Amino acid sequence: MAFLLALAAPGHGAEYDSEREHLEQLRQQLEEVEQQLAEDRAERDEVDEQLQRLDRKVNQSVERLQQLRRQRASLRESIEELEQDYRQEQERLSEQRQALREQIVAAYAAGEDAQLKMLLNETDPGTAQRLLAYYDYFHEARTERIEDLLEQISSLIDMRRELNAERSELLALEESVTDERDNLREKRAQRDRYRQELEQRIAERGRSAQQLEADVAEQESLLEELRQRLEDIPEDLDIDNLAEARGSLPWPVEGDVEAEFGESRGGGLERTGIIISASRESEVVAVGPGRVVFSDWLRGLGLLVIIDHGEGFMTLYGHNEALYVELGDWINAGDRIATVGSSGARQAPGLYFEIRRGDEPQNPITWLR
Repeated sequence: MAFLLALAAPGHGAEYDSEREHLEQLRQQLEEVEQQLAEDRAERDEVDEQLQRLDRKVNQSVERLQQLRRQRASLRESIEELEQDYRQEQERLSEQRQALREQIVAAYAAGEDAQLKMLLNETDPGTAQRLLAYYDYFHEARTERIEDLLEQISSLIDMRRELNAERSELLALEESVTDERDNLREKRAQRDRYRQELEQRIAERGRSAQQLEADVAEQESLLEELRQRLEDIPEDLDIDNLAEARGSLPWPVEGDVEAEFGESRGGGLERTGIIISASRESEVVAVGPGRVVFSDWLRGLGLLVIIDHGEGFMTLYGHNEALYVELGDWINAGDRIATVGSSGARQAPGLYFEIRRGDEPQNPITWLR
C-alpha cells in the first residue's frame, strides 16, 4: 500500500523511484526465499539419502537378528539332542554298573575257589580252560564298556558345556544386535521427524514465495495503472493546509475505537492507523477537503478510499461496504465518501482510518476533535 500513497503525494516522481526500489527489495526477498527453498529441498534430498541408508542398516540388523535366532534355535535343538544322548548313556552306564555289581556279588558269594571248582567240575581240561578264559573276558569287557561309557559321558558333558557357552555368546550377540537395531530405528525416527519439519518449512516458504510473487505482480500492475490514472492530477492542489486543523478534524464515522494506533498487529509490525467499530452501512465522511486519488479494492483493506489533502497529507478509509467517490473527485470536509462494511476479510463491520504526512503515519486521535 505504501507505493499508492507515494504516487498520490505531490511530487510523486521521486516517490515512484523510491517505490521502484521497494519493488526491487521485494524481488530480493523473493530471491532469498527461493534460495532458501532450494537449500531446504537439497537438505531434504540429503535427509532422504540418510533415511535410505538407515533403512538398509535396519534391514541388515533385522536379517542378522533372524539369523542369530535361527542359530540359537538350531543350537537349542542340538543341546536337547545332546541331553537325550547324555540320559541314554547314563542309563547304559547304570545298566553296566548294575551288571558288574551283580557279577562281583556272585563272584564274592562263590568264594575265592570258584574258579578252582569250575576246573574240578569239568572233566575236559580244554573246556575248563575255555570257561576260565570266558570268565576273565566278560569281566574285562564289562569293565572296558563301563570305562567307554564314562568317557562318552565326559565327552557329552564337555560338548554340553561348549554348546551352552556358544549359546551364551549368541544371546550376548543377539542382545548387541538388538540394541544396534533399536538405535538405528531411533535415528531413523529422528531423521524422519526432521524431514517432516523440512517439508513443513518448504511448504511455508513456498506459500511465502507465492505471496511475494503475487505482491510483486500486484504492485507492478497497480503501479502502472495508477501512473496512467493519476496523470491528470496536478502536482500542487489548491486546498487548505490540513496541518492547521490538527485536533479539530471531524470523525470519519461515529463509533468506538477498537484498535489503537501503534498496536502490534503480528509479525513485528505496528498498526499505522485506527479501527473504529461502527454499524454496517453507517456513513463515512471525509475529514477534510481534497481530491480522491484511490477508490478501489486493495488486499488487506478491502474497498479503500485515499484522499490527497495537499502539502503531503493524505487520509485513508478502509473496509468499506460501498464507495461513493471516484478517482479524481474533489471532496469537501463532511462529504459522504463510503459506507461502513467488513470488506478485506474483516470479521465485523468497522472503518480503518489512517492519516499520513509524507511517508510518516500520524496518530489519528491527535488530529480528531
